[in-house]
Amino acid sequence: MVDSETTTARYLAEDLRRCTAELFRQAGLDDPIAAAVAEILVMADLLGYDTHGLQFVPAYLADVEAGRTTTSGEPDILKDSGGALLLDGRMLPGQWLVLRALALAQQRLGAQAMVSIAIRRSQNISCLATYVKRAADDGLLALLTTSSPNNAVVAPHGGRSPRLSTNPIAIGIPTEGTPILIDTSASATTNRRIERARRGGERLPQPWLVDNSGRLSDDPEVIYDDPPGAILPAGGQDMGHKGFALALFVEALTSGLAGTGRAAMAEGGDDGDPAGSNVFLQLIDPAAFGGTEAFRHETGFLAEICRGAAPLAGGPGVRVPGDRAHQAMSRQRTECVALHPEIMQRMRPCLEKYGIALPKAVSYTSRHKS
Repeated sequence: MVDSETTTARYLAEDLRRCTAELFRQAGLDDPIAAAVAEILVMADLLGYDTHGLQFVPAYLADVEAGRTTTSGEPDILKDSGGALLLDGRMLPGQWLVLRALALAQQRLGAQAMVSIAIRRSQNISCLATYVKRAADDGLLALLTTSSPNNAVVAPHGGRSPRLSTNPIAIGIPTEGTPILIDTSASATTNRRIERARRGGERLPQPWLVDNSGRLSDDPEVIYDDPPGAILPAGGQDMGHKGFALALFVEALTSGLAGTGRAAMAEGGDDGDPAGSNVFLQLIDPAAFGGTEAFRHETGFLAEICRGAAPLAGGPGVRVPGDRAHQAMSRQRTECVALHPEIMQRMRPCLEKYGIALPKAVSYTSRHKS
């Protein structure tokens, strides 16, 4: 092991929001929609989810430029029963849609103990933790999940053929301290992590994939074979039945409740175009049950006794979901946002294309062992 030095560029969060919002505004998104996209993408990087923040900019921009993204307007309310709504997202940016759904759900709490919203035909919503954090900060229990009916990259447990999307799920739980933030997926890894490893010519840390012959693999290229390999469900070969079960639950909440998904696409039906993503959001007001203070006390106590558990031999100790994200946000609000090295490389040509000045980087030098 030898000491080596690396230089990491950091950016002011506001500079990143400004240039990203301006990029999407010039590409054609209405001002408030462009601002919503920028806000959520930068928040993801602030929280440390660097594969689900500004990493998305080139792909989102390509969709806008190709006319695959609706650039203005609101989602359509297709059904409304007070505590349950079905929205048509009209292929609007997912960040705009979920923020609108959050606002709509919060407006109805009080009259309703809980509000559930299903959204069909949404563009990608990026980092789910950014949304449930907002709700949990307001004292609400939040569940958010999404699936992509036109995407099949994850194999069911025991299989090797891709049938499911990665099906992320997030939960925001208020406590007496910082909220518990659960943001995971029903798959062993994500599309974005595979793409990043492939661009870097790297292997994945573990054999999270299965090739088209049914053999475990850590090589991102197996996903792009013909026929393609697949991502294993969360839990891998041994415990993948758990991830598979969670994936089916996500599909039921999203495509099932939205009323359109893989079946509609396979059968060629025209009842609700399944293009894009389906989303499910539920907000629950603890005040309508055992009370807000009692809820926070219970969840806060639970978090603390978990953190206080004796660690494994030589281990760093227990971390409750959300602890690392809150620490990352606190640190990066002070030290500025450290972007993964490839993010600004990929954003640069997008910004230059529209004549937008790159944000000014603040660099620092850190020492690490290699």
